[in-house]
Amino acid sequence: MDMQMYEVVKQVGISEPMWKESIEKHDVIHEEFGNICVYRVAKKVGLLEKGSIVTQDGIIFDFPRIARIMHLENGIYHAYTQPVYVEEKVDGYNVRIARIQGQIVAFSRGAYICPFSTDRIVDFLDVKRIFDENPGLIVCGEFAGPDNPYNIEHPPYVKEDIRFFAFDLMVMNKPHNLPIEERYKLFDIYDMPTVRRFGCFSPSDISGLKEVVKELEEKGCEGMLIKPINPLEKTLKYVTLGSCFRDIRVTAPLMAEMMSEFFTHRIIRAALSIHEHTHSLKPEVFAQLGESLLKPIYESITKVAREEVIEERFLLRFREEKNIQRMIDHLYKCKVKFEVLSKSREGDYWHVRFAKKCYASYEILQKHLGGSFHVD
Repeated sequence: MDMQMYEVVKQVGISEPMWKESIEKHDVIHEEFGNICVYRVAKKVGLLEKGSIVTQDGIIFDFPRIARIMHLENGIYHAYTQPVYVEEKVDGYNVRIARIQGQIVAFSRGAYICPFSTDRIVDFLDVKRIFDENPGLIVCGEFAGPDNPYNIEHPPYVKEDIRFFAFDLMVMNKPHNLPIEERYKLFDIYDMPTVRRFGCFSPSDISGLKEVVKELEEKGCEGMLIKPINPLEKTLKYVTLGSCFRDIRVTAPLMAEMMSEFFTHRIIRAALSIHEHTHSLKPEVFAQLGESLLKPIYESITKVAREEVIEERFLLRFREEKNIQRMIDHLYKCKVKFEVLSKSREGDYWHVRFAKKCYASYEILQKHLGGSFHVD
């Protein structure tokens, strides 16, 4: 197995000693899923960034982090000289879908095989046709909805369960996405569900781009991705004012254990958005921010005072029962503290209810409530 993988990584200039050393140092980690064996890159090795996956079929390169602009007009002005495509930024979690050793699997941004996403992707893609006709293709997309294991927020138009939204295509052994117009053509040929596409804009059409932001804001969406035609220019993201407040609200229950920068960054984003788009602070904005920050942590304190552990509950629907235990094992591997509340067969799916236990916040708040000393 190691020799097979060495033949794969040799293509990107990784020598056999370097590969062996990376395994010994746990910079790359062996993972199994049924009969599938892969190596997850946990720390950069040669040209392989964290998040890449080495398989017998080839290399799945990491999905790149996308830079953010916080002032729309000035960000566009400095970034682009040629037309750009604009898409909705869907609030969910990122996956890469590939066929490995004859099986369809979903990899997380961190290069883990996600059993839940792997189980459900066949509900949304004609995987046999797509991968039979396009060997080596990688479908990049977002799972989003209220019933998922990772993300509390979700698009307002996904009322239950989850949906999948494709947004990029890659090819095995190549670090870049396919050109955007080629992606769109393949999305349409195979009837893949995609993020909303707003079309092509000139960088000078700031009023048109601001109309897109306004529509996304009114509909309660997260924001937009700006994708250039020119491959030398970078994809950028821009989020709505409402998404800043929603991020704060859903995370504030765990404020005691969070880095303060999580909140301050979003407050700065919100202030910049107001300055650019509405040009004035209204009383309802103060109320909205105050409630987003204070109410959730107050509710957490109230629970801890009653000696209740802070928890987040979620429901997952599985097609195959064997993937339930695989998902449980995956959560343990990721060091998530949780409890399985119930499991039942309902229609075509297994319904499994989980409670994620937030012990760190509970213990910190318990000490504060108990009157412990604290130096800050």
